[in-house]
Amino acid sequence: MFNTYLTILLVFTFVSGWAQTRTFSLGIFTGITSSYTYDDGIGKDQRYQSRHDVKFAPMGINYEIDFDNVGFLVSPGLTTIGQNFHVVNTTGGHEGVRKINLQYLNIPIACKLRIIDMSFFRVSFIGSVSAAYLLKGKESVSHNDAKLKIPDEIVPPILPPDYIREYDGVLSPVVRKYSMLTKNDFKPMQFFVAAGLRSDWDMSESWRVSFDLRLNYGLLEPRKDTYLTKLSTYQTLYDIAGNRRDMFAQFTIGISKYVDVEKNDREKKKKIKGSPKKYTPKRYPWPKPRNAKPKG
Repeated sequence: MFNTYLTILLVFTFVSGWAQTRTFSLGIFTGITSSYTYDDGIGKDQRYQSRHDVKFAPMGINYEIDFDNVGFLVSPGLTTIGQNFHVVNTTGGHEGVRKINLQYLNIPIACKLRIIDMSFFRVSFIGSVSAAYLLKGKESVSHNDAKLKIPDEIVPPILPPDYIREYDGVLSPVVRKYSMLTKNDFKPMQFFVAAGLRSDWDMSESWRVSFDLRLNYGLLEPRKDTYLTKLSTYQTLYDIAGNRRDMFAQFTIGISKYVDVEKNDREKKKKIKGSPKKYTPKRYPWPKPRNAKPKG
């Protein structure tokens, strides 16, 4: 996979030289994510209610090539995703939280199409595909002692003795960071497609600030088949079977150093044309006039 990305990067560099590239830029960025975890099981489970949180996307590196109307960029970075959910009792009160945290090394390759183009400010539509390698993965639940609406399919086979079933729910004891899934329960790799907007501001002749907003969609079920088998056979106390996809919005701010190739070339030409040296030949191009009289 690394060789594939390296090949694509080299192709971009080759195309840039062939097509008279306008700018190269290299920089760093940081940002935040807000996730939506679409999960059929959570949607059917009355113990959970959606909440929306912001998570930190620590750092990444951006390499970019710009043409007149389009651009290409590779921006590998760390991304933390996963939606959190309220744990609710039988009357709808909040008793705790279910947390999903997945940290990936995400490597997107993107294409920009210019929408607004000014001398110091540009806005582009951006689309990308990426491969993401899982670095950390955890899903846990914490809640107070409360009466919860545990699905009937789970109650008979695995309900612990300190969970007391009543006609309208199950009296559940206090739970602190009960581990539902660990990194080994998630697939080591995910693929995302994304679309959004990017703006580039030239702060000087060599430094640029960029703002990037993208909506990402995960193409794969993030959990392994072994865990999905447990779900389908009701072996999990706080989870029930259902398909899952990860979606997230990511907003990043970056700073890059760039080189405007065409500008440099144009300035060199101006210097050459603007200060020509007068050519003075060392000898005349025609015969030198005679000073002596010709012989008789």
